[in-house]
Amino acid sequence: MPLLDAANLVTKGLLYAVSLGAIGAALHGTLGLVANRRAYFWLAGLVAVAAIVRLLILNAQMVGGLGAALSAEQFGWTWTAGGRPTLVLLGGAACLLLASTFQHRLPLALAAISISSSFALTGHSAALEAPGFAPWIVAGHLLIAGFWLAAPVTLWPGPAMSDADILARTEAFSRIARFAVPALFVSGIYLFWRIDGSFANPLSSGYGQLLAAKLLAATLALGLGALNMTIIARRLATEPAKGRAALRATLRVDAILFAAILIFIAAATTISGPTI
Repeated sequence: MPLLDAANLVTKGLLYAVSLGAIGAALHGTLGLVANRRAYFWLAGLVAVAAIVRLLILNAQMVGGLGAALSAEQFGWTWTAGGRPTLVLLGGAACLLLASTFQHRLPLALAAISISSSFALTGHSAALEAPGFAPWIVAGHLLIAGFWLAAPVTLWPGPAMSDADILARTEAFSRIARFAVPALFVSGIYLFWRIDGSFANPLSSGYGQLLAAKLLAATLALGLGALNMTIIARRLATEPAKGRAALRATLRVDAILFAAILIFIAAATTISGPTI
């Protein structure tokens, strides 16, 4: 793989990872599940850095070489293509930074909305001939995905947490996930149809195969989530020590599956693409 292609894949994966992490942290704080002002500070910095690096890689792509990432001559065209989503991402980072300083839920909500909305301004859905609501469904899809992908961190049963707190947090998360995650699947299927153009041969292209792999990983994660909401939640209530161990095990697998999903998405939007 050429160096520029590798840089494109890595930086896009990094951008997705830190953006979804920031969305998840902001939403979990907004909903009162968990608040961590230090995490907001570091995530704000990571989102800002990832957004700027992605813009530089886009600049290099416009010229056709990694050495041109800082080319001032090309930057005007690059800004036309990627300036708006970068500004919206930086706005989300600024809201996170504000939330790290002032303990208020409004900046957290604005951060989650802003970061997710930045992806509605770019990508395959925005490039459709008649995008309609598709870009904004992307934004909603990412909001829910961020909420879900932050679960291994929010629900991790740390030794300093009481059994009652772990159970309460798991139940609060599950109450929201019970409705949010099905919406995530429905919106994902709709976006696949809008972007790929057909359900006829979803595995006939590299793009379709990568999205099918993403769907499989997400389905496995959904199964683990259902396990958390039923068996493990009951065990946390009746046998806290065993419940903690089971919750740790499922959250570790969740984290692996979520990492795989991020890789599939980055690959699908970088080295592959829809058939239309």
